[in-house]
Amino acid sequence: MMRLDFRKSVASVLCSTLLLSSMLSPIAHADGLNNLPSLGDAGGAELSVQDERRLGALIMKDYRAFGAVNTDLEITAYISRLGNTIVQAASESPSNFEFFLVTDKSVNAFAMPGGYIGVHTGLIAASQTESELASVLAHEVGHVTQRHIARRFGQQKQTSLVATAAMIAALLVAGSNPQAASGLMAAGAGYSIDQQLSFSRDAEREADRVGFLTLQQAGFDTQGMVDFFGRLQTASRLYENNAPSYLRTHPLTTERIADIRNRAGLESSSNRSQNQSSLEFELIRVKSIVFAERSNQQLADRLRTFESPNEQEGIKDPVALMYGRSLVLNSMGRKQEALAASEKAIDLFKSGQSVVKKTEVPLLLQSQRMRMAMDVSLPLASAPMDQRPVRERSALNAQEKVTLGQLTSLRNEFRSEMSVRLLYAEGLQRLGLFAESDAYLKELSQAYRSVPEVFDLLAQSALALRKPAEHHMALAQSYNARQAYLPAIEQAEIAKRYARDNYYLLAEIDAKQREYKRKADAEREFAKFGN
Repeated sequence: MMRLDFRKSVASVLCSTLLLSSMLSPIAHADGLNNLPSLGDAGGAELSVQDERRLGALIMKDYRAFGAVNTDLEITAYISRLGNTIVQAASESPSNFEFFLVTDKSVNAFAMPGGYIGVHTGLIAASQTESELASVLAHEVGHVTQRHIARRFGQQKQTSLVATAAMIAALLVAGSNPQAASGLMAAGAGYSIDQQLSFSRDAEREADRVGFLTLQQAGFDTQGMVDFFGRLQTASRLYENNAPSYLRTHPLTTERIADIRNRAGLESSSNRSQNQSSLEFELIRVKSIVFAERSNQQLADRLRTFESPNEQEGIKDPVALMYGRSLVLNSMGRKQEALAASEKAIDLFKSGQSVVKKTEVPLLLQSQRMRMAMDVSLPLASAPMDQRPVRERSALNAQEKVTLGQLTSLRNEFRSEMSVRLLYAEGLQRLGLFAESDAYLKELSQAYRSVPEVFDLLAQSALALRKPAEHHMALAQSYNARQAYLPAIEQAEIAKRYARDNYYLLAEIDAKQREYKRKADAEREFAKFGN
């Protein structure tokens, strides 16, 4: 059986990848690879915008189904804001892009059909400034805006886009879960698809050029692109024949690096943006680093590095380092110490110890302290949700009222942050205020129908309130938000059985179920595309 280097395959399948990690995971080659399309050149036919978006949505559906997308709302919100700044500078609509997070130590970012751009935690951790991270996103956005993806899939007509979507999703997942990914592939003979799916050097240069101009237009320091790509080139020389796959299949040529440096040199120092890394970037970077540490030994080692910073990583802000200690201690189950560290981080900030000067305590610091305070004073109940007592505010003790007050203040200060809204709802549930959380989440769900976590919490509130029809309907809406239409239809059917005596609820559920069926039918029709 032939073996396929996972990193090399992914780098080829993806529209653009940045890899510095030398850890390569082989997976079995598959007969399914033979069914991948022969992709068109830059002058060939293009996928329509609609079909490109559909293909991207299919890949994301499979990718999410494997649990490969990290749903941390704070980091996702940050990279989305950063990415949307780039997108707007490129005169594009943010609604045509979606930035998502992947927990992986490899320094990797990739664009997929339909404007879906994935960012590995390893990339955030390796970026030493906000402009460096922005430069990578600008490069990926450049691939999308220049329709390099649509060109590559221009001759897709002769095969099923759905099969391709499943294959790409499997390759993406294989790095962290080879067993699950192999379920989408039939073992057998195959051949390398590098030449079929890799970008041309012209496309890479075009993405560099467009990305550089976009980075400049967005107000970031273009030196960030020079610095980051320069380190990538240095890594290429260091790794030699064992260089990460991106550097082999999409080489950072001397010509490309020289062109980027030349463009940066043409921008005089007087015109160059003085955009500095925000404290939020430093905190997000620390959180991304902690996400990658999984074993107890790795966490213990990371705790020591936050106590004695590693110069190579460039983390110097004492507030960020203390925040990192809180995150690690929490991951180690040392909740009380984690709470103390989160409070210390805020104290350091208020005393002016942060390298970045600002007056408002950042959300990440406040939310971490709130989570730790809840874990200490309101630990998760062991009883099933439908057996927990439903309480009123009048039944809360003094400490619980203090916690509720802190939650309310945090929600009022950061009204637009989804992570805070969900933290508030979770706090209400931990306090037993299920009627309040139910009403709050129902209102929230009207504006955020694509956020599955809202419906997950809504389902819990309905279960605690002994409302089975609403519980199953919330589960249906959660599945719908994840594009899992068949399970959504099934949950709606169960909800209808419980709601048969409630005409208005039954009519609402029936309407939702018809919506899910239309989406499922449309997906099946698209599955026939090109067959």
